[in-house]
Amino acid sequence: MTLEFDYLIAGGGSAGCALAARLSEDKSVSVCLIEAGGNGRNLFIKMPAGNGFVFGNPKLDWGYQSIPQKHLNGRTIYFPRGKSLGGSSIVNGMIYMRGIPSDYNRWRQMGLPGWSYSDLLPYFKKSEGSKHRKDQFHGINGPLKIEPSSNFGKLEEAFINSAVKAGHKKINDFNGSERTGVSRLDSTVSNGVRQSSAIAYLTNVPKNLKVITKQQVSKILLNKNRAIGLETLEGNRIFCRKEIIICQGAFGTPHLLMLSGIGPADHLTENGIEPVINLPGVGASLADHVIASMQYSSNRIDLSHARHQRLDKAIFLMARWLFNGKGPGGGAFWSTGLFHAFNDPKFPELEVFMTPMIVEENLDKGSYEKTPLLQHFGRKLLVRGRKIARPGVQIDINQERPKSLGSIKLASSNPREYPLIDPNYFSNSEDLEELVKGVAVMRKVMQQNEISKYLNSEISPWFNSNTKSEIVESIKQSAYTGHHPCSTARMGADNDPMAVLDAKLRVRGMIGLRVCDASVMPTQITGNLYATVIAIAEKASDLILNRSPLAEEFPN
Repeated sequence: MTLEFDYLIAGGGSAGCALAARLSEDKSVSVCLIEAGGNGRNLFIKMPAGNGFVFGNPKLDWGYQSIPQKHLNGRTIYFPRGKSLGGSSIVNGMIYMRGIPSDYNRWRQMGLPGWSYSDLLPYFKKSEGSKHRKDQFHGINGPLKIEPSSNFGKLEEAFINSAVKAGHKKINDFNGSERTGVSRLDSTVSNGVRQSSAIAYLTNVPKNLKVITKQQVSKILLNKNRAIGLETLEGNRIFCRKEIIICQGAFGTPHLLMLSGIGPADHLTENGIEPVINLPGVGASLADHVIASMQYSSNRIDLSHARHQRLDKAIFLMARWLFNGKGPGGGAFWSTGLFHAFNDPKFPELEVFMTPMIVEENLDKGSYEKTPLLQHFGRKLLVRGRKIARPGVQIDINQERPKSLGSIKLASSNPREYPLIDPNYFSNSEDLEELVKGVAVMRKVMQQNEISKYLNSEISPWFNSNTKSEIVESIKQSAYTGHHPCSTARMGADNDPMAVLDAKLRVRGMIGLRVCDASVMPTQITGNLYATVIAIAEKASDLILNRSPLAEEFPN
């Protein structure tokens, strides 16, 4: 039996689920969403504290790795990417953070009408269902539910007080009228449940939407320069009457395009793929936030999330969450953030997260640490890496607009073989210089008595790391991904030779083919990507269905 729909969506990630829900609001069309993973309803996906059961689990995490990084002493970097309905929103930190207005205004200035902050704000508000913010910047009726991060305790309060004492401004809302300062975070959690895009948008699947899971799209079927269908690894073919939208993320989307003959012609030919259209921007311009991770030891396990690793504590945490969604298990472990600007507070260069425990997130770093029996279950609730969590404080300094750009390339023409990922961290020396200054900024915060009284000292590689060369080496040893890859199939103006898409997300030179995910972003943004990817999907549905865009908004 041949399956045919009006619209095919390849990839049920953050964008794919939102787009499928919005397209299927038009009851006159049929939509099919195809996802390589499962249905995204796993208990530990729903439970905010269950990250450790998702992270590194081959059933739920694609488990990408970078090539060895020249400027990180040859280290490889682990890139978790969600593998189920919801995509990477099943494994992210549940932080609701938009970019700053200038990020999106820059897109408009690059020759992309309709993508400024005033254009996107209505779509942010349409998607958002905030429980606690009712002003001109926020929406209260959208499917993506937002609430204050609930795991906010003594260390988080101490961090905010220390930051204020060190000269940072305390603000109320990172997504409001100002960004630079320190504040409690907003979370994509509702009543103790992670708000993945699948949970937010596809709890009730409409009749005109067909959701196919556990089928990995391996090729776009083309008739000359028209997209006509999708083929899966299992050999199934599904056809479309109108359009195909690729939503496989910053790594998966350029990989699929290139496997289908859309990309840099020379590179395709080298891998035995006949080029259909030469688009050199496919797989280029990979942008990611890079993190320098500082760690402080402490004897105060009573204040640390690490205390939940003990079997009795972990069981109590789990039982309480199952009973009413409350307690530490029902909230993100990241509750406090800081944005720092070196010059203009409207353009902060650094985003900092404080975590009240020490963790090692890069799965490619070090050997797996064996866990005492009584900690085995608890560590899974907390730890996204090879090491157990320990009491202390971790300061993750995210560089927001790094100048170093990387690439996605084919390893071969085999769709089962992962692409070659090169984030190319610190290839531009200015990025390293900026992080060195960021370390000094955060050390000043952490030296304040309000937080330092709970801590012992910095730990390796930061202990006694004082000269510039020592700090640079510590950054290189501790750096890892900020989990925000984007721009690998980006939008651009007609005169931009590296643009893969036009301003309506259409693949250049193709008919009936669009892209909708983080890969479309023309540049990196100042903040986490989830909220922006959802807003892009909301806007994309209007573009695809030829509906009038929401009216621009200009908040005071």
